[in-house]
Amino acid sequence: MKKILKTTWKLLEKIIMLAILFISITIVTQRVSNNENSFLGFRIFRVETGSMIPKYQIGDVILIKEKDIDQIVVGDDVTYYGTSGTMKGKIVTHQVIEITEEDGQKIFQTKGIANTAKDPVISGDQIDGVVLCKLRIVSALISVLSNGYVFYFCGVIPLTVLIFFTIIKGNIKKYDKMNNSEDEEGKE
Repeated sequence: MKKILKTTWKLLEKIIMLAILFISITIVTQRVSNNENSFLGFRIFRVETGSMIPKYQIGDVILIKEKDIDQIVVGDDVTYYGTSGTMKGKIVTHQVIEITEEDGQKIFQTKGIANTAKDPVISGDQIDGVVLCKLRIVSALISVLSNGYVFYFCGVIPLTVLIFFTIIKGNIKKYDKMNNSEDEEGKE
């Protein structure tokens, strides 16, 4: 039983490390490229407004996956780069409410589910991808760590105490080693 628990724990550790590595590489890829590039077709964004409440709350972190525009359907939540109207220059995540075709090109009508007004229409080349899921654990961590008091009491103080005791433990080992060396010299 102990061996199974140990193996399960090691597997869980590896999965968590891979998830952290994936999220980190995705975020760095986006930051370095100013959101121009994705990592293996994935992007991560943080919800900044309440336009998609109750589905996504302000501060939620969402995972986006690139998708062929012919596979996007009404009801999908897409993230796109706004080029006109109030959306110009913004990265927006809203729900597709209608898809039409103009001159052989797909045109998407989107709207925030909490909004009364529709967004300006967008073309497929503006779409970064479709929302796969909310990253609940990442959202919770960011929410907690963005609170200064929580960050200080749950991050800075424990880390400082850990470093302090590591240094003390190291000094005790050095002291013991020195005393043992002196004792051995005295015996000779």
